[in-house]
Amino acid sequence: MHLKDDIQSEIRLITEKMDKINEANSNMPKLSIPFSHIRSPVKPKEELTNPFITDLSHQDNNKVLMKEAPQLKEWPTFTGEGEYDHISFIKTINMLQEDYAMQDELITARLHLLFEKSAKRWYYGIR
Repeated sequence: MHLKDDIQSEIRLITEKMDKINEANSNMPKLSIPFSHIRSPVKPKEELTNPFITDLSHQDNNKVLMKEAPQLKEWPTFTGEGEYDHISFIKTINMLQEDYAMQDELITARLHLLFEKSAKRWYYGIR
């Protein structure tokens, strides 16, 4: 019972302090934003347009880039047999991805066409 009384006493003290703070704050003048009456200048639409920037959305821009990407038959293939250079293959694919803003899904969807022989068997095995 003693602990309960201590807690209630502490709650009462905190409540009184909060009431005093709220009362003091209510008597303070309200602050206003000093520059709220100043509006930013609005430029005419002609000044906002740039002939080198098109109004394409992100998806439209990706479609344009994809149309410019090399045909799949021009992409390197990878066999995974003999003396192969997997680093060069990976760097070339990464370069194509960066240059034409291709998403990972577009690259992985083409891997079955880029891999040949044992690389293709390996790829089908992990899928």
